[in-house]
Amino acid sequence: MSVRLQEGCKDWITTVIRFHGFANLPTTRDEYVSSPEFSCFGHQWRLDLYPGEEDSEVGYVDVELVNRSNTSIKIEYGYSVRNVDGKEVVHEEPEIDEFDTEDGNGESSWCTEDFAKRSKLMKSLVDGALVIEVRMKSTTRTDKSITQFIPPNPFMKNVDKLFIDEETADVLFEVGGEQAKGTTTRKKKRAKSTTTFHAHRILLKNNASALYEMCRGSSDLGITTVSITDVKPEVFKFMLYYTYGGKLTEDDLKNNSKDIIDACDKYGVVNLKLEAEACYVKSTTFTIDNMMDNLLYADSKNLALLKEAVMDYVVANKRDIIGKVSFDNVPGSTCTDILTAVARGEESGEGSTDYNSMRVGTLRKMLDEKELDVDGSRESMIALLKEQSA
Repeated sequence: MSVRLQEGCKDWITTVIRFHGFANLPTTRDEYVSSPEFSCFGHQWRLDLYPGEEDSEVGYVDVELVNRSNTSIKIEYGYSVRNVDGKEVVHEEPEIDEFDTEDGNGESSWCTEDFAKRSKLMKSLVDGALVIEVRMKSTTRTDKSITQFIPPNPFMKNVDKLFIDEETADVLFEVGGEQAKGTTTRKKKRAKSTTTFHAHRILLKNNASALYEMCRGSSDLGITTVSITDVKPEVFKFMLYYTYGGKLTEDDLKNNSKDIIDACDKYGVVNLKLEAEACYVKSTTFTIDNMMDNLLYADSKNLALLKEAVMDYVVANKRDIIGKVSFDNVPGSTCTDILTAVARGEESGEGSTDYNSMRVGTLRKMLDEKELDVDGSRESMIALLKEQSA
């Protein structure tokens, strides 16, 4: 007798067992021959063959699957016999049984009575051997509908823990103070108190370029102190928190949008600057009285989205604006922005491949996808895209 394991259908394991010299095996009732043991699902198994029809009709052969391990297992199993041509001549439909070893005898078994007629098996021998395939399948199921908890990547959580972490910081920002001033040593203004923030160069490098430049030339040994006198401490904290992956609330952005824009524009926190700009545009009601201030502010800080919003307002309210607002002090590029807004009003521009008719949001998205600078005027963004496409 020999045993050979092979892969079966999905989730099934097939063990091929050969009972050599089947014609010469004893046919005395209750006598059986056993296959060598084989492993499956972490258990040891054996197949017993009763050539002499134990408890079966005369002329039939029984098979019995035996769990030789000391632990119980529930499986689905079945049998198949193939002839020399590989054609299946006997097929036993799978059934599910518990091979329970709790009775303490160290093994358990299930017998399949009247497995096949002996005469039929005699005609199906392969080189004198009866070849039986034992197919086994685990009944242990994992309900795929149950939502399993998978911990997320801890990177952002670990970075967040570094925010204002004094122990590991290599930079110290002193924010909000002023240099002492006065005409004599005895008469000096009292310096305003400062708020300190600990930070890490490596996180500033790609997230706050100007802040990184202020401390990059310092020694790697010890901590570098940098003074920041032109940003409110609470705004600086927002900006620093963002560089550590933090997300500002809508209220924080809305209540401090211009201060955040100013600070981020100076210290190179580009994405937060654009986020604050978008919040400012969303929360601002444009009027004839404030449109010019917003236009000049947008030009001074390269706020292309804000400038676009003002231009849309101008086009939509042109009849009310003519003769009431002077454009003498606006930059020359404003003329192009107005013409662009007019053209957008005449045609949708959606899906257009003409950079000049695209919205600022579309231009920024295209630049970001190409990993190019998104912080610039409309003209500079278009020039950059054209240069990339050339």
